[in-house]
Amino acid sequence: METHRLYDIKEAAHHLGVAPSTLRYWEQKGLVRSGRNPANDYRRYALHDLITISEIAFYRRLGVPVKELRNYRTISLDELDATLDRTQKEVEQRLAELKDMQVFLERQRALNAQAVALQRAGMQPGTPVPQRLSAIDYDDPGLWLLLIDQPWRYGVVIEADEPNLVLESLTDLPPSEETRWEHAPESDRGLECLLRIDPDTDASNAPELFAHAAQHGMQPERIVASYLLTAAESEGGLRWDYYRAWVLGA
Repeated sequence: METHRLYDIKEAAHHLGVAPSTLRYWEQKGLVRSGRNPANDYRRYALHDLITISEIAFYRRLGVPVKELRNYRTISLDELDATLDRTQKEVEQRLAELKDMQVFLERQRALNAQAVALQRAGMQPGTPVPQRLSAIDYDDPGLWLLLIDQPWRYGVVIEADEPNLVLESLTDLPPSEETRWEHAPESDRGLECLLRIDPDTDASNAPELFAHAAQHGMQPERIVASYLLTAAESEGGLRWDYYRAWVLGA
């Protein structure tokens, strides 16, 4: 009779890409079986055992629950097809969720890159990207859905004569009586910069930005800004909301 190669649990686990404890658990739950070495009662696996266990490992990676695989050795073709069909739908849903997460991640990296670039560049001539900032209707049921999906639509206006007052706003809504600022190309002179606001106290670097704008020969009137992200200025440092901002004036 042909002598077959047998694998101990460490070898089997290595080839299957799982931990030995996982094989023991699957055996305890009835998913897999192993032979025993009569000399020491250690588990050992034939090549065919590894093939079967690799199928179990595949289904587990797909997210098929252990309880659905307990009868794997006796599951019919129809039952297996139903399980695979259901699992395929779940995988497709997870892929769609991961795609959304990828879009969110790329967006956050782009916003972070903007913050870093603005921090390095200092104050430079620039035209505001938002065309309008409007007062927020806090009773609007769609407000949070809008800001969760498009957080950059959150903005602020800070007037030069009240540099410590932060007016929460939304960017580029239709014109209304609650418009806080609207772009006027013929009169607005802009200096682009990075605005930092303490989310707990509303303290900000707005006074310094107004002072720097004055040093550039501007008569600053206000800051308009759109939200980028929240982060500490350095490891263990103060936490700030960062905004892409423009100091506007004559």
